[in-house]
Amino acid sequence: MKKILLGTSAVALSSMVATTANAAKWDLDWGGYFEAYVGFASVDVDADLDGVDVRQDAEIQFTPTITLDNGLKFGVDVQLEANAGVGNGGTPDVIDESFIFVKGSFGQVLIGSENSAGYKMTFAAPDVTALGVNSGSVSAYVPLSGGFRNPGRSSFVEVDGNNDSQRVTYFTPRFSGFQLGASYARDGVQDGSGPVDLDTNLGNIFDVGANYVNSFGGFDVAVSGRYGTADGGPGQSDPDTYAFGLNLGFSGVTVGGSYAADDGGNEGNDGDFFDVGVSYATGPWAGSITYAHSDLDVPGEADQFIGGVTYKLGPGVKAGATIAYVDSERDDFEAFIVETGFTLNF
Repeated sequence: MKKILLGTSAVALSSMVATTANAAKWDLDWGGYFEAYVGFASVDVDADLDGVDVRQDAEIQFTPTITLDNGLKFGVDVQLEANAGVGNGGTPDVIDESFIFVKGSFGQVLIGSENSAGYKMTFAAPDVTALGVNSGSVSAYVPLSGGFRNPGRSSFVEVDGNNDSQRVTYFTPRFSGFQLGASYARDGVQDGSGPVDLDTNLGNIFDVGANYVNSFGGFDVAVSGRYGTADGGPGQSDPDTYAFGLNLGFSGVTVGGSYAADDGGNEGNDGDFFDVGVSYATGPWAGSITYAHSDLDVPGEADQFIGGVTYKLGPGVKAGATIAYVDSERDDFEAFIVETGFTLNF
């Protein structure tokens, strides 16, 4: 009798789940962006890098979602690189990030290949240009070692450079402007799965982040802080990273900056980074001036000054023009860059 009752209960439960699933429908959404810019670079280095070149960056993002009758929202985010391997002799990375998520009154959980909670919750200096001091895009024109979007080279960093590792992340709901997040990755393998020996590789990667976003009579405030640590690989100390950011806005003007530091792990990643900037937006126009400085223990310092304007031509269509100056002591060069082109978001 007990088995019959259990079997009957299981059938009833499966029917209820099936009814819930059948009542909901998937929203098969997708989008992405495409940047295409023509630039001129003058580089003071012992190599012929001067001249006009084309820089592009593009990604197609597949984001299907479904909201069940119980209110839970499930979704997938798969980001397809539209120009894999383009620029800097880059290694093809066909799928950049891919993860599933579930949202509810409890907050949000992400599982898969994605940046950490600390990374995703960070604020940095306002910058409307397509080059961006935190993007590393200037390396399309100049031989900047490692770019700026790495430990010790950007405010958007990961512990010892474990970008897009397979991880689980949790974000709390936002309460009175505050939100917390935490991530865990067993190892630093990116965009893939497989057994990893933690005796010989980076492992047990923890990240925590917090930010506060609010407005007071037209005065906007955004503050962030994060910390990450892990067990170092062979011959390495345990790496850690931390960062702080602040944005203040009023009447179209935003001022802000950030600071990040890395220590331990790969010696080449030890160092710190900061940026400061101001932007202004009115109607379809926006402009910004931003400065960034990175100082690595090995091999040295680098500076970026980037200024530019953008104009919104229509929904998701933006034209831009940028002037940049890069001075890299560690790479022994100075460079001026001017570029113009379009960014499409769809």
